[in-house]
Amino acid sequence: MAHHLLKLELAQAARAAGWMAELEVSGPDGRWRADVLASTANSWRVALEAQLASITAAEIRARTQRMGADGVRAYWFSDRSRIPWLGAVPSVRLARQGEDLVAIEPMARFTGAYWDPEPSIPLSEFVGRVLTSRFVSHAPRTPQRHVVQPVTQLWAHPKCVLAEAKKLRDEEKQQRAALEEQERVERRWYARQEAERAERMARSDSDRAALVRHSARLPGIERAIAQAADMFLTRVTVGWSVGDSRYSSGVPLVNDRGTLLAVFDPLPLAGPCPDFLLDVGLPVLFPTEERRKRFEEYRATGERLRRLRQQAMTAALADDE
Repeated sequence: MAHHLLKLELAQAARAAGWMAELEVSGPDGRWRADVLASTANSWRVALEAQLASITAAEIRARTQRMGADGVRAYWFSDRSRIPWLGAVPSVRLARQGEDLVAIEPMARFTGAYWDPEPSIPLSEFVGRVLTSRFVSHAPRTPQRHVVQPVTQLWAHPKCVLAEAKKLRDEEKQQRAALEEQERVERRWYARQEAERAERMARSDSDRAALVRHSARLPGIERAIAQAADMFLTRVTVGWSVGDSRYSSGVPLVNDRGTLLAVFDPLPLAGPCPDFLLDVGLPVLFPTEERRKRFEEYRATGERLRRLRQQAMTAALADDE
């Protein structure tokens, strides 16, 4: 009797929402039978299932899938105090308040960090919200405070679903930015270590002194040296590692200890070294504004190409996994 009465209330709620409702409708091949089959003129079909008998989560999932294979969404209702399958499929626990049935759980709203409980509502209002898509079944991906045990599927307003998705996208973006910044820091450290090793090796070669003296007379380099000295508040000279391919035909400017401080006038297309200039993260100085603009355009292209390579590597790793 309780099962029959619940079916009648479900059918009445569906009709109140403007849907047609039939009781005990079987599937085309007899593999399932809906307690209440709600439908519309445009052929949307929803099974409203009054499940008062014991059933396992695996069994109720299988029944839901069988209906779904025939284009029928199945929503499950029970007024039992303990429902082991609650939230395993689109489902709701009901309770009697006076003469009315009300929907209790798992209904939730997303409040920015958690899923918090929605207040209980009459069964007819709940069914109306579900059939008019003001409540949707949703698999939450953030912490839940609306139930003692987290559920696989809850009921929420579509705006809450979108808000959770936005929060997750923002968090993923922040995590990706933090990871990229960490990678930049590591690349910068290795690039500067490379520059220090190159300078130490070059200073052990006395034949390079003539090249250093020649580079120190290049047009505009004196102004660049003065700029670097003002930036770092130290004496700046031409590095002995001048001519190293990593500087892209530019001139390294170093302090007395040989620490690289800046690079003067690298060519935008010279040598296999754009990654080094992207990594080292130090000032790049030029004799004219035109040469600076030309190099900055090339550097922006280099950064885009690096991002594309990294994305391709990430995608390849994901495919391997």
